[in-house]
Amino acid sequence: MMKNYVLLLIFFVFIGISDAFAQVGSDDNDESGVVILDNFILNDAIKIYPNPVQNFLTIKSSLPITDVQVYSLLGEPVKHIRGNYSRIDLRELNSGIYMIKIHSNQFSVTKKLVKK
Repeated sequence: MMKNYVLLLIFFVFIGISDAFAQVGSDDNDESGVVILDNFILNDAIKIYPNPVQNFLTIKSSLPITDVQVYSLLGEPVKHIRGNYSRIDLRELNSGIYMIKIHSNQFSVTKKLVKK
């Protein structure tokens, strides 16, 4: 039982470190060419509902979505969504907690998703 909690903690730390900041390309003439946006701003730009979800998840975004992936808490990809990002069919997933990673051009946001 404790092993599962340790794996869960490691997963959340990994997600937190990798997505603490999102990078967006810049037209400035600085050497790095990167502007760092706060993750809170990106989380507000992308909304998912209902959460918990039973069958279909809706994603609303003020930014263009290019890719959506759903991961188990162990970090294993369980679903890769292509095409219609606004309404995602999650009926085939088992009940549980997942992480959903939403990509938009040069950045990504990871959110917790609960499946009934």
